[in-house]
Amino acid sequence: MRAIKLFAKQRKGAATTEYENLVLRRGVGVEGDIYAIAGNPRQVLLVDTPALAEFGLNPGDLRENLLVDASIDCLASGQVLQIGQTALVRVTFPCDPCAQLNQLQPGLAKRIKGKRGLLGIVVRDGLIHAGDQIQIAPYRFKPLPDNAKGRFTEFVGRIQPGKVVSTAQLLMALGLARSYYRTIPIFLKKAGDRLPIHRIVGSDGSLLTKHMPFQEQSLLDEGVGAVGGKVSPAFFWEQAHFHDIGAF
Repeated sequence: MRAIKLFAKQRKGAATTEYENLVLRRGVGVEGDIYAIAGNPRQVLLVDTPALAEFGLNPGDLRENLLVDASIDCLASGQVLQIGQTALVRVTFPCDPCAQLNQLQPGLAKRIKGKRGLLGIVVRDGLIHAGDQIQIAPYRFKPLPDNAKGRFTEFVGRIQPGKVVSTAQLLMALGLARSYYRTIPIFLKKAGDRLPIHRIVGSDGSLLTKHMPFQEQSLLDEGVGAVGGKVSPAFFWEQAHFHDIGAF
């Protein structure tokens, strides 16, 4: 299996640009790419040539970072891929099709579901080149759920006591678009007492007492105080710790 083409997208609305080589940064992603963000589970997107052939697409159409010359259906969340000499990428979950794909072909977003590619997090630095071999490394992480609800449960359960995560950070950590903001209250309601949902605050640090009347006291019990209904940025969980990237 090889990465036959490499791409990066530098800003929103821009087209992907093909490169002969890319620098992968541990815990951050593809250097210079719009999704190179600490804590983001969508740092790298792998797409295979069989998917492009099946849907009549060209390299780069799916905004992939790596175009792979063989099927990636055999890969699973939690596996680690070595790309080239040193770079390691942890597979996180499948990439969900977005409505923008319909600009390529009417109805493509629906038809390509399940074959849009795989996302990953960089767990070891490396310079990769077009044509580099991709191998399954002898490491394994806990798999992440494919669905948003499952990832919400997994992530919120890991928020450290004495720390909070904003709703904007939450969506990013789950790999979800901003349109999912409206589902956060639903997730909070359904979570009940099973999860430490009191550690989730608004994007500006404001308490979500409308959905969690007990939130201020629960945070105070953990040493997190709120001033004027807002939690200080000093209590925000560092994004670099959102997902395990190992110690390679």
